[in-house]
Amino acid sequence: MIQKLEKNRIAYLDVLRVLATLMVIMVHAGDVFIYDAKTMRFGTEATAFAVLLRSSVPLFIIMSSILLLPIKTDITTFFKRRFSRVVIPFLIWSIIYVFLPTPNEIVFGGPSNAFTDSEMNVYLYNLMMIPINFTGSNIHFWFIYIILGLYLFMPIFSPWIKTATKKMLVFYLSLWGITLFFPYLRLLFPQIQGECDWNSFGMFYYFGGYFGYVILGYFLHHYNQLSIKKSVLIGSLLFIVGTIITYIGFKSDQNIFLDKVANSNIEDWKILEFNISFLAPSVVIMTAGVFMIFQKIQFSGLIERIFKELSVLSYGIFLVHYTLVLWIGNYIKDILTLNTGIEQFLIAVLTFFIAYCIVKIISLMPKSKYIIG
Repeated sequence: MIQKLEKNRIAYLDVLRVLATLMVIMVHAGDVFIYDAKTMRFGTEATAFAVLLRSSVPLFIIMSSILLLPIKTDITTFFKRRFSRVVIPFLIWSIIYVFLPTPNEIVFGGPSNAFTDSEMNVYLYNLMMIPINFTGSNIHFWFIYIILGLYLFMPIFSPWIKTATKKMLVFYLSLWGITLFFPYLRLLFPQIQGECDWNSFGMFYYFGGYFGYVILGYFLHHYNQLSIKKSVLIGSLLFIVGTIITYIGFKSDQNIFLDKVANSNIEDWKILEFNISFLAPSVVIMTAGVFMIFQKIQFSGLIERIFKELSVLSYGIFLVHYTLVLWIGNYIKDILTLNTGIEQFLIAVLTFFIAYCIVKIISLMPKSKYIIG
């Protein structure tokens, strides 16, 4: 997803990209452990991992901003590169996933994807939905739609960021930070700052959303002048504080979810995303912390070469991993009796390795960039 010319490679971004990819896989490895509907219990280790790894997706956005902004090519070249290396592989794998077993089938033993008339209707529906939104077949691609939207906006935003001062960036991030608390404010006031039945766009609407991570990444990359020691220390404190707050919030959401199941037999999964949202203030704090920890660390030699190799193939690994991680997860869950945290880690590492091997083989093919980015 994120490409960079060899001469301009930034070693710590290679490390972060590989780390973020592994984090995403580990989160998905927890899908077979996170909730047991029979006992109505959430897995302790899977819950902890879900919190600890929450900065994975925001890290991808931050890295995109560092590598792409300000845009140094014309708009046509910019979109051609994004189309060939991001959009086409996304479309190809979205189609492939339509015909693979869905997560519901793999994890919960749903019906097989036999080619019956009813199943064909599902296939056609999932295929037609690709340009509109993700479905159960490619649910992990929800993030790709977000990143594509950010790409569309970057050429428009790029001229501003070229001339933006530190004070202007802080101003933007301050307003974005305010919007992060709006979900909590809406618990008291469902409509705020001009919102009403005929208008969903409030006063701070244009400062909300994932684009704040784009500006945050650009700001930290260019204006974090701290020493290695201070950057790692402050980053660690931010990560710890953000993690504790996120964990407390997530446990609270789980209790609300379970109460609703017990009282009305309704599994309202949206409840679980409230305090662990990728735009929750505590998750933003965690993400900034992780970035600051790795930003100042120097990587060279063998470690740099290994992470460069893995980084170049990271988008392909992300594209192919989902069905793999669920299959491997179900298998390991059935044959091993280890601590679920250890099993989840083993599933993620094994999936990452197998996905890497698959993507590496594909990369040797002509025009492989259209398949794996």
